[in-house]
Amino acid sequence: MNIGKLFDIATIKEYRYFDIVASFLIFLMIILIGVFVYFTGGTTSFVHLMYIPILSTVFIFGIKEGIIASIIAGFVLGPHMPMHVSEGIMQQPSSWIFRIVMFIIITLVVGILLNYIKQYYRMEKKRAHQDPITGYPNLAKFKEDLTEMIQKKKYDILSLILFEYKNREMISQYVNHDTSRESFIQLVKIADEFFGTRNVYTVSTNKFIALIPDIDEVNAYERANEFYDKTKIPLYIDTLPISVIIKGGIVSYPNHSDEINDIILKLEKSLSQVSKSQVSIGVYNDGLELERKKYYDTLVSLYDSLQNDMFTLVYQPKVRIADNNIVGVEALLRLKNRDYNSLSIGRLINIAEDAGFINEITKWVILNSIKQIRSWQDQGIYIGVSINLSSADLNDESIINYTINCLGEYNIEPFYIEFELTERTIIEDEKRVFSVLNKIKEAGIKVSLDDYGTGYNSLRYLTKGVFPYDYIKIDKGFIDSICQKQNLSLLSGIIDTAHTLGIKVVAEGVEEEDQMNLLKEVGCDVIQGYYYCSPLPPEELLGKLTSKYSSKKEDYKD
Repeated sequence: MNIGKLFDIATIKEYRYFDIVASFLIFLMIILIGVFVYFTGGTTSFVHLMYIPILSTVFIFGIKEGIIASIIAGFVLGPHMPMHVSEGIMQQPSSWIFRIVMFIIITLVVGILLNYIKQYYRMEKKRAHQDPITGYPNLAKFKEDLTEMIQKKKYDILSLILFEYKNREMISQYVNHDTSRESFIQLVKIADEFFGTRNVYTVSTNKFIALIPDIDEVNAYERANEFYDKTKIPLYIDTLPISVIIKGGIVSYPNHSDEINDIILKLEKSLSQVSKSQVSIGVYNDGLELERKKYYDTLVSLYDSLQNDMFTLVYQPKVRIADNNIVGVEALLRLKNRDYNSLSIGRLINIAEDAGFINEITKWVILNSIKQIRSWQDQGIYIGVSINLSSADLNDESIINYTINCLGEYNIEPFYIEFELTERTIIEDEKRVFSVLNKIKEAGIKVSLDDYGTGYNSLRYLTKGVFPYDYIKIDKGFIDSICQKQNLSLLSGIIDTAHTLGIKVVAEGVEEEDQMNLLKEVGCDVIQGYYYCSPLPPEELLGKLTSKYSSKKEDYKD
């Protein structure tokens, strides 16, 4: 047991008989030590043992009681206690009086030091339980209070609301730090006055908890929304109006949990659930958390697949309409792990984009595509590979440098690689993407615009020559409705415009012979889809279509 706990025990008044029992034991100790001194020969032996009950009294009760104990102990060892029992020599009065004085002096010194220590301990405890910015109780105090409430069953139900001051950092950056801090202090004070429970806790630099006894999560939700409405009124900091934005997540005891750490964890999760939604106040939802857990497990497994070579590539041919030769393939990512058969590769890619490691997956695809190109060329087969890029891949030039290094390592000319990007990739930051794509073109790598026609700006990008495309890929949605006269006319116009600009056209998602014939009629250059071939592993692709590939480098230089 540490000294802090001893101090606490010494001041706990719930121990009903503690004072009486302690007083009796100390008095008994004084008598027993007196008897022991007598039977060991008198005051020339073990009188210093008397400091044990005296100092115990000071520690438990205080200085005044310690002085009383000193006097009692002094008289026990005083006028009736021989100096030498065997010789019958009694003490001089000055000896035992001096001893009492010394007992009292030691009591005073120890008591004063002990009071300083206790005071310091109390200050440290208060500091440890108090937020230095707002002066309100902090997370440690919240845990302590909540533990006590639950263990002692003070309330049948508790609701806890975790609020986050969302725009505090922005105010700190664009106004000043002092205003940001003062606005947070005011916000916490308003919450304390509004909820009226005296149970408001500051748990971080922009979060605080309101603990509300005896109401369930439904009523807590209503109260939280009322408080939210109250915060819509600007705060005034030195006449400067500050608009605060808050979010709030609610957890109820025992409905959501009856375990302290789990309650705190679910509070954070409830706030996270709210932050990902369009609402400002929300109640913890187990269903949402299960979805997020599933998402997290998928994310971890996806990353593990990347680290343990659990990806594979299949290739879908691009066929030139003029002679039915394969003039390229699109690399498509697949997972060897059968646990993800229910998830589309598009969904897995979206998860990787959200998590921030899509760049690593793209590099894996680039490296293995270039290795495959090297393998095909060693067999005298020259096939280019197109690779899909996400907007995250174009955040910097690392993908370009990585591709150039891989091409150099495997002695592959850059025009055998083609990067496909969608309009969504472009519109997020046109200037940045334009700069990166120009560097891709300067490196000799080809570029195509995928899913052409699905966005509002597709025609603008094409006719104004905003981006340096080698190909545009007509979206499958156009191809599915190509038999309609107006759509065929529109498609014909797109192809003519592209050809005027020196851009070749690829139609993807071609599944029927009628579609292929119409595309040939309007001058489409290349088609891709199940009409010719589904995506296949490289060995199956060449095994089935040996006579269909091109062996001319010139097919890729244009």
